[in-house]
Amino acid sequence: MKPIFLLGYMGCGKTTVGKNIAGKMGLEFLDTDDLIEKKHRQTIAEIFSEVGENQFREMEREVLHNIVDYNDCIISTGGGMPCFFDNLALMNENGTTIFLDVSIEELVHRLYYKGNKRPLLQGKNEQQLYEYIKKSIEERLPFYSQAQIRISADNTNATIDRILQLLG
Repeated sequence: MKPIFLLGYMGCGKTTVGKNIAGKMGLEFLDTDDLIEKKHRQTIAEIFSEVGENQFREMEREVLHNIVDYNDCIISTGGGMPCFFDNLALMNENGTTIFLDVSIEELVHRLYYKGNKRPLLQGKNEQQLYEYIKKSIEERLPFYSQAQIRISADNTNATIDRILQLLG
């Protein structure tokens, strides 16, 4: 089976959903952020701080090119990965892409109230976070919308069940 790529904004549940689906289907789970952190021996926050977003996006691209032809796996991608270079086209050509579409209100809840260590969101109050997410999603939606499958993902358990039905 070709890889299944989970796409969506940070906090949409790509890692939680991906691990769960991989476990239930007996597939390997990969998280592109984890792969970058292991390779560079730094957290994503440290990488952003040290080399900036542009270099981080190059690292994402490199990781994607290294894993795009893997089989029998669920891959959680970084929230911005589909929006840069030819990443989304590469994922669509080599696997199944699933956009986990979560409402802005639910993302604010997940990212503000459940703790947040993400570099692009540091120092924002709740209203600033809402405005930032809204603007970011408006910019990213044209990319996310090119995924082969789009699933409303405000409810994690329902999302897992729906994806298992689709892949089953």
